[in-house]
Amino acid sequence: MDIGRIIFHLLFTVFFIVANVVFVRAILYRLRLIFNGRPAFFNEDITKNLNLPFRIKSFLENVVLQKKNFKEPLRGIMHAFIFYGFLVYTIHTTSQMIAGIGGYLMDDPYQFALPKFLFGETANHIYEQTVNYVSILVLTGLGFFAWRRWIRKAHGLDVHSPASAIVISMIGTLMITTLLGNGAKTVAATYYSHAGLIDGGLGKVWELVGVSNSNADIVTQIMWWGHILTVFAFMLYVPTSKHAHLIFAPINYFFATDTPRGQLSKLNLDDENAVWGSNKVEDFPWPNLLDGMSCIECGRCQVECPANRTGKMLNPKAIIVELKHQLLEKMPQVEKARAGKTPEEAAEAVAALETGVINSHEGLSEESIWGCTTCYACVEACPVGNNQVNAIIEMRRHLVLAESKMSAELQGAFVNMENNSNPWGVGAHTRADWAQGLDVKVLGEAEDKNIDILYWVGCAGAFDERNKKISQDFVKIMKKANVNFGILGTEEGCSGDSARRGGNEYLYQTLAQQNVDTMNGYGIKKIVTACPHCYNTIKNEYPQFGGNFDVVHHSEFINELSKDGKIDVKVADDASQGKYTYHDSCYIGRYNNNYENPRDVVKKVSGGKLEEPSDHHTKGLCCGAGGAQMWMEEQNNDRVNNKRTGQLLDTGATTIATACPFCITMITDGVKHADKIDSVKVKDIAELVAENLN
Repeated sequence: MDIGRIIFHLLFTVFFIVANVVFVRAILYRLRLIFNGRPAFFNEDITKNLNLPFRIKSFLENVVLQKKNFKEPLRGIMHAFIFYGFLVYTIHTTSQMIAGIGGYLMDDPYQFALPKFLFGETANHIYEQTVNYVSILVLTGLGFFAWRRWIRKAHGLDVHSPASAIVISMIGTLMITTLLGNGAKTVAATYYSHAGLIDGGLGKVWELVGVSNSNADIVTQIMWWGHILTVFAFMLYVPTSKHAHLIFAPINYFFATDTPRGQLSKLNLDDENAVWGSNKVEDFPWPNLLDGMSCIECGRCQVECPANRTGKMLNPKAIIVELKHQLLEKMPQVEKARAGKTPEEAAEAVAALETGVINSHEGLSEESIWGCTTCYACVEACPVGNNQVNAIIEMRRHLVLAESKMSAELQGAFVNMENNSNPWGVGAHTRADWAQGLDVKVLGEAEDKNIDILYWVGCAGAFDERNKKISQDFVKIMKKANVNFGILGTEEGCSGDSARRGGNEYLYQTLAQQNVDTMNGYGIKKIVTACPHCYNTIKNEYPQFGGNFDVVHHSEFINELSKDGKIDVKVADDASQGKYTYHDSCYIGRYNNNYENPRDVVKKVSGGKLEEPSDHHTKGLCCGAGGAQMWMEEQNNDRVNNKRTGQLLDTGATTIATACPFCITMITDGVKHADKIDSVKVKDIAELVAENLN
């Protein structure tokens, strides 16, 4: 027996054990740090709250099938080459590991192949040829991503990224050593009959440079060791780099929250030990910390963020990346402070630590935290399942509830909501004045309180002069369709959306509970509203307070009335000369996947024609008013609404349709800014329909 072979493969076994131990320890260490964060959605009863079918589906769709990556088709295909290449290489690398561990017992360890051992020569030949072609595809994907980062210098990517260069080099080395090794195998006469196009061609190249039957085995061994040592280096490096997403992103998708997109977590305000928002790293819910470890730093969230696109301080990528860095830097201090202490002693020791993250880095500045419109574009774009918005809301809650830090404008809106149950501060007793003369049933005043549908008007529809007309036109539509509806009048309060997304969870919960109690008192079952923010809040968040209602947005409601023949909508007189476009509201679009209902309604009026702006549907650009931005001044002069309006005007449209009171306000301001108010109309879909009813 060759003593040299035994020594080499004993060394391999040592390397194998060390690499795997270091690899597993690095992963477990980071998972331990992550789960030191605040308990999240299934901390009380994991068997009850795990929702395994949902998690398996999330994993299969987004990890195995790469659903999120394919939202960008070209990048998705290139990433799929690499991802599925890794899956194919699992068998190849496993074969090489087996050959390495037991190599000194084999006559020809460098030729060992697991498919051959398990299924025979034919299966092995098919597999080896598959590996060759997959290797070429992986190299193609690597080349594409290298080109994007260092030649094209795509926005959002760090062109000075040694980590990316290292990983691309490692993966490339794995592919190249495999291809060259397979090519060397074919040089031996006994392998010619099994050669394919790629390995056979490489074998010919080896022969041209002097490799023959006598030394082909040496080349195979060199390539084998090159592959194996690269695998070991990869295992040692990846868990400590940004490419740890290979491990943590699948975990992130498995542990994705199964609550609706538009539902934020509910703080237990009655618990004296509850954490009101997050600043210290240990106070963040662990899913936020898992997001940090999952981040690939691809910059897609940054590219899509409307605040970042208009020069604001906010960079959702920087927030998540810095949260990861803070986790790795400060959570070990927390672990050390807690070690060997009672819960009371541990809490006291941790409280003395400086583990705050807000203002610890430019990316986590207060200004950046307040720049978010909560439009969800970052979450929609993220290929690894991160939720940047949730982390931002956690920090806003801390600033508002724990430190009373907010802009004077936002504080004024909070005071108005508290005193008059609307952000404008208009007297609450005038909430139903918009409906005077329309013969609308007000439940608190009507003898017959029997209704099929409650029309939730919302603060904008009740108090804002521009949006009052939309409320009146929507009533006109419902009356035309003989809908049995009513309103709450002065008993309706602010839904609380801006309070919650502005960080004032205490005010939000007060408003929400009052509204839920009122509606439950009237036995309300179905609600329709023209405000996407009220729609999302009542539909997705009021169930947290016992408010379980069937909630529809007026775009869906109007579309159903039209389809059912309850209203007859004619084509507008100006449809043949003018053009129509539609602006997607984030809160009915990305939050609630309602894209086609408003478009169908607009097409009824426009004669089936609709000009789409450059950003639309899932990539629609925010109007700039969400996330309580409606009540705050923008951080610079490059306003989000002006950028969005510019996209809409670029379609050549003479009518811009909206389906949100915030959007109609912001887009109208944008049209005025562009000095187009005399030539371009901005109208809600309810107005378009009401004007064109037969």
